[in-house]
Amino acid sequence: MDYKKISEELSRKMLAYIKDSSGWKEIKTGKLISVSVRPSADYPGNIYRVEATMEQPAEKIFPFMYLPEHRTKWDKSLQSYKIIETLDQDTAIYYSVTHSFGLGLVPPRDFVYLTHIKKYNGLLTTNSTSVEHPKYPPTSSCIRGQAYPSSYACYPLPENPKHCRMMAIVQVDLGGMLLPSIVQSVLPTSLMNLVTDCRAGIKTLKE
Repeated sequence: MDYKKISEELSRKMLAYIKDSSGWKEIKTGKLISVSVRPSADYPGNIYRVEATMEQPAEKIFPFMYLPEHRTKWDKSLQSYKIIETLDQDTAIYYSVTHSFGLGLVPPRDFVYLTHIKKYNGLLTTNSTSVEHPKYPPTSSCIRGQAYPSSYACYPLPENPKHCRMMAIVQVDLGGMLLPSIVQSVLPTSLMNLVTDCRAGIKTLKE
């Protein structure tokens, strides 16, 4: 599998998604948080976008979003999250296992995915998509989810560079026999929780 080619194509695609503001429908809002959705062009499901204002600089928020030593301390949705192979300084393969969510409607899932870090003149991005890895094949003990091209992005607010705008673009097939209505119900709430958990984790770090 040509991971370098995958990471380059993935980064180009996600930058286009980040810049494309058309077709999104806002479906959930919270404290300086909004969740939007539109049909995906990558699989027969939806692509979700959560945007939030964070009261910290982008450079501080960014590593907090993807490095295991940070994320395992604040992301309550994860049972396990680790790097299983480092390809270069900006690219690695991760393995994660979620807790059940949606009040138990969605049992734990595991994922194997490539993540590539790309920086553009103030815009910081992680870009991820599911891949296969010989040491982590699907097992009967956990349902394997499929992450389609997704991204976390942070950039400084022009009016206040000490604060930033965080965006997550997520498209995922949770696998199993889930009704689409269940996925459409639980994913927006999970994305809201991602932001609130991150904010709480950053606050703890500051203290």
